[in-house]
Amino acid sequence: MSLLEVKNLTIMFGGLCAVDDFNLSVEKGELVAVIGPNGAGKTTVFNMLTGIYRPTSGTIRLDGEDMVGLKPYQFARKGITRTFQNIRLFSNASVADNVKMAHTMHNDQDLAKCFLRTFGMVASERALDERVMSLLERLGLADKADFLAKNLPYGDQRRLEIARALMTDPKILLLDEPVAGMITTELEDMAQLVAQIRRDFGVTIILIEHHMNFVMPIADRIMVLDFGKTIAQGLPAAVQADPRVIEAYLGGGYQQNGNA
Repeated sequence: MSLLEVKNLTIMFGGLCAVDDFNLSVEKGELVAVIGPNGAGKTTVFNMLTGIYRPTSGTIRLDGEDMVGLKPYQFARKGITRTFQNIRLFSNASVADNVKMAHTMHNDQDLAKCFLRTFGMVASERALDERVMSLLERLGLADKADFLAKNLPYGDQRRLEIARALMTDPKILLLDEPVAGMITTELEDMAQLVAQIRRDFGVTIILIEHHMNFVMPIADRIMVLDFGKTIAQGLPAAVQADPRVIEAYLGGGYQQNGNA
């Protein structure tokens, strides 16, 4: 059984079919990229895979469990968490506190223990602080733990969003255009980070992105959407050379060697 099985996923908004018959099977440890032009339905797929949208039809199964109809927080508790194309940090909270907030879904301390400051509560807080700092260290943010999130450079804000998502202990990490707005050197750094996260955390990753030069070296498989339909899927090299992809997404000026 695959870790994630998505079958015949379709969603209608009035008379508009935003995603039509989307199918995806993901094995543990894979990195799958979903690409396509603006309006292709990529983020809509992510919104269904995280409970923000309920599909009109189709199934989503995580480890064999039916996920359709669950709330977003229930998706997160089951093991599917995400970042957003438009960064959604707690801007006036510190870097460390942004990551800590993601741990609340696993918190089992009751209100009385919090007020009484029991030994167990204090020990739990200390362990949480150590875990947060360890995670920030691995993502290159430890020296900025006390900074307000809004004061971080753009690239570090992206890293912080990923750190917060990892704090939920996900089985599957969904990255929504993780390099949107970045310059070329930042793309290379983020590609290395995504590869590191996959290796060090053993997490399965599904990402959506526009930058082909970012996606091609790191993805095991690529799916291409256009107007809500899957028009191609397979190994990066095969997808890159597919005439339907070139026509719908890359455009006639895209060179086969990967340079726009």
